[in-house]
Amino acid sequence: MRVTCRRLTAASVLVVVALGVAACGSSSSSSTTSSTPTTTSTAPAAAQVIGKSTSVVLNPATAQILKASGITVTPIAPATAKKGLLVFPESGGQIVVATLAGTIDHTGGLALSHNGKSVQLTNFVVNTTAKQITATVGGQSVPIFNLNLASVKRASGVNGTVLARNILLTLTSQAATVLSSSLEATIPNAGLPFGVATLTVAVKA
Repeated sequence: MRVTCRRLTAASVLVVVALGVAACGSSSSSSTTSSTPTTTSTAPAAAQVIGKSTSVVLNPATAQILKASGITVTPIAPATAKKGLLVFPESGGQIVVATLAGTIDHTGGLALSHNGKSVQLTNFVVNTTAKQITATVGGQSVPIFNLNLASVKRASGVNGTVLARNILLTLTSQAATVLSSSLEATIPNAGLPFGVATLTVAVKA
C-alpha cells in the first residue's frame, strides 16, 4: 500500500492560522462583552437646611468641673441657655436626609470667662461626615467637639423636619489647648463628655 501525503503551501498555512486567530478573537470578545454587566449608581442628593435648632443637654459632672474651675459659660444671642440646656438656631448647610451626612450651620455661640479673661465660640458647624463640631475662635475655625453617632436615634418630624437624638459630644484636644491658653485656666483634658445633642433640622422640599 502506498500512502499519498499532500503538502500545504506556505500561503495555505498562513490562511489557516489567520482564520483560527480571527475565530478565537471573535469568541473572546463576545465572551468579555456578555460577562460585563452595565450598572449605574446615583448618589443620594443633599437637601438644603433652612432652619430649626440644635439643643445640647450639658453633662452635669462637666458643669460641676467648670464651676469648680471658676469658668462660666453664657450663650451668645440668638443662642439661649436655661437650666443646663443650650439651644443654637440652625441657619443653613446641606444634609442627605437618608443618612444625615453633611453640614449644619448655626448662629449665636458661647462665651467662656475666667478671672477677667474671656473667649467667644461662634458660628458652630455640625459636620456629621467628619463627626465634629467646629467653631470660630479668634478668627479661626477650631474643632471643638467630637461627635459620637453610635447610639443616634432618628425620627421624621412634621412638615419635613428631621430629628436626630442622643448624639454624644466630647471635648477635642484642640479645644482644650485653645481654651486653656485664652482663659489662663486649666481646662479638662480631651475626651471630657460635654453633653448630649439633639438635631431638629428643617430641609427645603
